[in-house]
Amino acid sequence: MSPVLDIRDVSVSLRRNGQDVVILEELNLTIAPGEMLGLVGESGSGKTIAALAIMRLLPAGAKIHGEILLSGENLARAPEARMRSVRGKAAGMVFQNPLAALNPSRTVAAQICEAWRVHQGGGKAQARAKALELLREVGIPNPEARLDDYPHQFSGGMRQRVVIAMALACSPQLLIADEPTTGLDPLIARQIMNLITRLRRERNMAVLFVTHDISVVQEHADTIHVLYAGRSVEWGAAPNFFIHPRHPYSEALLGAVARLGQKRLQNIPGNLPEPESRPPGCRFAPRCTYAQQACNASYPLPDAGAGTVAACLYPLPAAVRAYAAAETPNLKRRFPPLLKVDGLTVRYGGARSWFGERRKQHPSLADVTLSLGKGECLGVVGESGSGKSTLGRAVLQMIQYEGRVLMDGRDFRALSGRAKRDLRRKVQVVFQDPRESMNPRMSVGEIIAEPLILAGQRRGDMLHARVRELLDQVGLNPEMAARFPSGISGGQAQRIAIARALAAEPSLIILDEPTSALDLSTQAMLLNLLKELSFRNALSYVLISHDFAVVSYLADRIAVLNAGRIVEVNETSALIASPQHEYTAALVNAAPQFQFRPAQASS
Repeated sequence: MSPVLDIRDVSVSLRRNGQDVVILEELNLTIAPGEMLGLVGESGSGKTIAALAIMRLLPAGAKIHGEILLSGENLARAPEARMRSVRGKAAGMVFQNPLAALNPSRTVAAQICEAWRVHQGGGKAQARAKALELLREVGIPNPEARLDDYPHQFSGGMRQRVVIAMALACSPQLLIADEPTTGLDPLIARQIMNLITRLRRERNMAVLFVTHDISVVQEHADTIHVLYAGRSVEWGAAPNFFIHPRHPYSEALLGAVARLGQKRLQNIPGNLPEPESRPPGCRFAPRCTYAQQACNASYPLPDAGAGTVAACLYPLPAAVRAYAAAETPNLKRRFPPLLKVDGLTVRYGGARSWFGERRKQHPSLADVTLSLGKGECLGVVGESGSGKSTLGRAVLQMIQYEGRVLMDGRDFRALSGRAKRDLRRKVQVVFQDPRESMNPRMSVGEIIAEPLILAGQRRGDMLHARVRELLDQVGLNPEMAARFPSGISGGQAQRIAIARALAAEPSLIILDEPTSALDLSTQAMLLNLLKELSFRNALSYVLISHDFAVVSYLADRIAVLNAGRIVEVNETSALIASPQHEYTAALVNAAPQFQFRPAQASS
């Protein structure tokens, strides 16, 4: 059977500072009809560049070498006029952010109809009938009534379904899905992945699934291709890969995957090399615990065996992996009381409209009662819109609420003036996208120092020394204090946000989706850091997340929110093993069930 997609020795270079810099190098992969290939690796490994190269959507000045064969046609040399007919008809693409992929000023029907009519022709009535058929196929409830809705009237998961409908409008042979579930809660993410899997089987469609979430690849992909610093390091059958990863980088990635009930994640030391400074030999060698002198000489030739091919001089033998035994017993700890939330209710609405009519109030949180001890982490999970972030903002005293929030037995609402400011300083926050909370005109050092200055510490050598100490505490080079937010990575930005929060010497940090956009290695690094800081400084956390595996790794207890109400609170291990509420059970079951089944070493 001929492959739908056949990539042969493809390299991609981009124009940077007046020079051509190679981003992706000598990529080879094939995808057969009905097959899903998972393309994985850290941020900066070249995954998205590979996907954009197929669709010829690279930035101006980019150069492609090699062959990109779609059903035998070389897209790398096709003129732009031909590519306009290929995009959407022969190959469709689903992007990570569906809201950015949709026109907010046009109805979903108009956008789907346009995608269909551009390639298929036909009249308006025929196109509208096709749009209705596609919305029904991707599982939009009551599609007849939703055809003329605008993108903002759909939830994140429903918008992603609309984008999939647009990509499937002309029955493409190839679907490219670039991080289609990132940022979605687990129930919606599972629905989206089940939808893509069902459609590719029904249509015998090839799927290139680009992601950093290996657990999703294990559940849905037939084959896997691992990229590191622009080069392929391992590829082959997905089941064999998860039984016996042969490249050290593959082993490290699997060790960084958070699993339900896991107590330890494997850190990958160092950072991904920049394209301009990649080592001449194996690019993973500077971070590899198995590296030898020969690894630095030249890039290793592929070595086939055990169902996968690894570009490694010393492929790992079939054995029980170190990360498979990385679990530690769940130590019972005593947590003296710190935070108490009693009867917390938050209502939205109630203000008068322009015409004097008072809008109806809607409760976002209803009678929430929780407690948190010193040094304890409380995980708060639930679907989007369940009230998780609202709970965090209420504890931070950022919104109006009914009920009581007490820190060390002191009620925030009973305090005023300096006493309230001092107590509020004990509660800090780390947001999902820390760059949005950073002033781009301030250096990293100034950002971290700001809470210290607000607390009355004078500028000078002592302030600079404290900033450097905080950077070192979160594992960053103190020299980074001179950089600006535009010159740091996502993982570095989260560490800087933690350093800023620590500067105020808090008792409690609210973590609002701190890892949702991070790749596996950065996520593992950050979670291990947070756990270490909790033990070292007796820090307490409220971890707000839709990722059940991440919450189970860091949290001592988990509270489950549904429609603004707490439906279950329990110790993490007990809640995962035996959820008492049906909604909790649905969340646990929807979490990617990453299962590592190591091959036993031969005697």
